[in-house]
Amino acid sequence: MKDPKTIEQTVAAALEGQGVELVDLVIQNQGRKKLLQFFVDKEGGVTLDDCSALTNQIDAILEMENLIDGAYILEVSSPGVKRVLKKPQHYKKFINERVRVVLKTPLEGRGFFTGTIASAADDEFVLDDGTNQYHFKYDNIKKANLDPVLEF
Repeated sequence: MKDPKTIEQTVAAALEGQGVELVDLVIQNQGRKKLLQFFVDKEGGVTLDDCSALTNQIDAILEMENLIDGAYILEVSSPGVKRVLKKPQHYKKFINERVRVVLKTPLEGRGFFTGTIASAADDEFVLDDGTNQYHFKYDNIKKANLDPVLEF
């Protein structure tokens, strides 16, 4: 199998021309096979039909570019309401949205923070927890997800 970054970049470049963003790629071992989970999004969201069509397209890309050795399981889905934030443009897109952030190196003795994205630049973003504002460099983010308050 090629390096996951190569797989992610190759597939992302192919989807970009159709207005589809590859938000995240998760690769796990599933017995003797690899499980490849592609999380995709586009303006207006993705439908089940989009996921079906993109599954066929991504499968063709993986085969043509010879990116995976052996058998694999391919899943394509939307990133969901608790979508992962990985790139500066994700943080910029979701300014004023609530997020949960897990840090690589704790700040003020805390390893995770919840609040809204007050602003986002190319190297850091500002999180407002309602009391304080914290500046986080992207390279210190272990994991960040939208954390919406869901009302029923």
